Amino acid sequence: MKKAMKKLVTLVMVACLMVANCITAFAGEWKKDTEYGGYFWWYQRDDGSYPVDCWENIDGKYYHFDFMGYLETDCITADGYHVDSEGVWRQDIPQMSQEEMDEYYKSIYKEMLIDWYEYGLVSSEEEFEEYVNLYFPDPVEAEFVMNEIRSNYSMGSAEY
Repeated sequence: MKKAMKKLVTLVMVACLMVANCITAFAGEWKKDTEYGGYFWWYQRDDGSYPVDCWENIDGKYYHFDFMGYLETDCITADGYHVDSEGVWRQDIPQMSQEEMDEYYKSIYKEMLIDWYEYGLVSSEEEFEEYVNLYFPDPVEAEFVMNEIRSNYSMGSAEY
């Protein structure tokens, strides 16, 4: 009887260990998104969720995640803070004012429009003007940007 009881207890313990082994244990960890060439990182929290459009304190460092949950790196976040190439908040650089943010984004838009113009990603001058007016709604500023790009760059043609 004692032998049978000992076997039963052993079997129950083995069964419990097997069941415990099957339960998924989450620990916060960095994940690389392989779907888009492995360029994007995201973070899975201990509970299996992930940060989206927010700041997250991970191991004592602050990281910002965009609206899709990807880590933002080497940029200025939408709220005006700098993050380095590892995505860590640069606390030594002050937050940008709204005016500075506006100028920052205008410079990005202008560079994008130059690339589109130069590499033929717009099919005509009319389409180019539409995009300039979209990103620069002030007509005086839009005209200035269009003239500057037309004066310094040649419109290319994309081959598809």
